[in-house]
Amino acid sequence: MKTAMDRILKLLRQRPVITTFITYSLLIIFADLFGYFSYENQSKLYKLAGNNSVVSIEGKVLSSFQISRNRKKFLLETYNVSGNSIYEKIIVNSPKGYSISYGDIINIEGKLKRPKASLDFDYQKYLARDNIYVLCDLYSFEYIASKPNLLKKFAIKTSQDISNKFDAYFKKPYADILKSLIIGDKSSLTQGVKNDFINSGVMHILVVSGLHVGFISIIVLFILKLTGLPLKKASILSIPIIFFYVIIVGSNPPALRAAIMLSCIFISLALNREPLIYNSLALSALIIVIFEPQQLFTASFQMSYGATIGIACFYKSIYRIFKNIKNIILRFFCGVLSVTVAVQLILIPVVIYYFGKVSLISFLANIIIVPLAGIILYLGASFYIFTFICKYASVLISVILSLILNFILSVTNILGNFKYATVNLEKPTISELLLYFLFLFFLTKLKGRKWPIISGIILVINAGYLLVRNL
Repeated sequence: MKTAMDRILKLLRQRPVITTFITYSLLIIFADLFGYFSYENQSKLYKLAGNNSVVSIEGKVLSSFQISRNRKKFLLETYNVSGNSIYEKIIVNSPKGYSISYGDIINIEGKLKRPKASLDFDYQKYLARDNIYVLCDLYSFEYIASKPNLLKKFAIKTSQDISNKFDAYFKKPYADILKSLIIGDKSSLTQGVKNDFINSGVMHILVVSGLHVGFISIIVLFILKLTGLPLKKASILSIPIIFFYVIIVGSNPPALRAAIMLSCIFISLALNREPLIYNSLALSALIIVIFEPQQLFTASFQMSYGATIGIACFYKSIYRIFKNIKNIILRFFCGVLSVTVAVQLILIPVVIYYFGKVSLISFLANIIIVPLAGIILYLGASFYIFTFICKYASVLISVILSLILNFILSVTNILGNFKYATVNLEKPTISELLLYFLFLFFLTKLKGRKWPIISGIILVINAGYLLVRNL
């Protein structure tokens, strides 16, 4: 026992970034347990929202608007609320008639209200993890000035231009899927398309995340390398371009996490240091939780890092099973299968914990659709560039993209409507999750005769725990 403890302490000393992240995360968890992140402690507006009174708010619009049913929705940072200096983010529900743009300084009157939680989804907690505690129904509006961040304004205009070009060249629902997959705009997706992607286990490709940022970084590196730049310089120059793409897609947390993670790896390459994946993961996660500590508790944060850890831990071992396969095409699909299995080993219990169900056909759907998602991103980027250079080329690319999207829609419709596509399961406890991940840890880290003994003990403990729990 002493030897094992010495090894753990030695490992923690050798990896100070990992140690710091673990320590800081434990402090955040304890702070949450003792109520530090309660709504009342974190938000002054949360208390005002319980008064059911109309307030006057001055603030800055932080986002372009989203249309939901007959109303607009946008994010506002408050400066002054009924004469009090209060700096908080709120979501404003506005009638369609008002013209509001990112960067506008406005004065509004409206009624504050607390987000409602349903039996299926705790919307209040979901927003609170992003430091949003209050909604506002807008009654009146007064424009004061416009003070946008020029880079963000340019990124938003670029996003809107991409959206307009998709609408001009593609039929529905192809344009809607492209907007969701490439720039993160899901507002025009029909519920039927969403359900097919959800039930087939590939909804993640319609949410701009680490997968998309990874594909974009490969495109950027490839283009920079074509100019003759060495890998080190290309890696450094790609960082601002990747972050610009993140701004275009709305700076959503999964994309931002991936950009920070890739930046850590690229900086390591530029400094002639081997990019240690676990150090890079810990450093990017630490940066995020320092500025946004509640991100640690979100399913998105946990699943993003869980997927990356799964690939780092299990991909090589799984892919080794197919080492005798010589066919290039088969090896490619075996690689995709290996990545999918590696990711699912970590994510399946997390998905069951948060959503209470698991997709039985997600393996098959991901093997087919994830590679196509990469092709769509590459072709989509090429399409947009050619709209400025050669319209005939952009039309040709749009035809190819439409054929691929039609195939994807057919696959998700067939798999998503399969009778046993998803299975509802009982939500596991935190203890069961810990035992599962402890089992995976010993399964991969122990060698010789130790791993079956210790892993077997953990399995017996888990089985006994489940038996006692269900008595």
